[in-house]
Parts: sequence; C-alpha cells; structure tokens
Amino acid sequence: MNKKLPNVYANPIAKKIANVQETYYGSFRGEKPKSTMDVGNMIDSIFSSRNFVYKSNVFIETVNESFECILVGKTPSSLLTMDGKVIPISSILRIEKK
Repeated sequence: MNKKLPNVYANPIAKKIANVQETYYGSFRGEKPKSTMDVGNMIDSIFSSRNFVYKSNVFIETVNESFECILVGKTPSSLLTMDGKVIPISSILRIEKK
C-alpha cells in the first residue's frame, strides 16, 4: 500500500494578503426590543392552555402595527388568524391573551 501518489498543485500567492477587517463598536441607547423567547413562550402558553380548543382572542403588537385578532392556528414560523391573515412570528414584539 505504499503507492506513489501524484503531487497536488498549489498556486503560489504572489500578493500581500490584507483581509483583516477593522473593528467597529457601536452603542444603541434606544429601547431594546423584547426578547423573541418571551413571545415564543407566550404563544406556546396560548396554544397549550386548556381553554384553547379552536380559537383564541389576542392582542398582537408587531413592528408595523397593533391589532386584536382571533388566532386559530400556528406554523413553525407564523400565526394564522380567523380572517385569513398570516403573521410572521419574527415580527411580533408583544402578544397578550384577551
């Protein structure tokens, strides 16, 4: 098993490599958005409660708007409402059960 293998071609690098990026530090002093983990836990508690059979009245605050709706279903990435709206979970800032 001591066979002579062919040489591997390696292209020589003739130029200087400068791929070190500059470091940037920024500070945001505005209001921090609520954690999506809190929203995820709240959604799970709404759908796993004993009162949820088919639908649940909720108040949802998203990045763009705030509204009341009736939730009827959930996919891994969005919520489904009674009136056919699909709400991405990633855009939800707050959700409250009514």
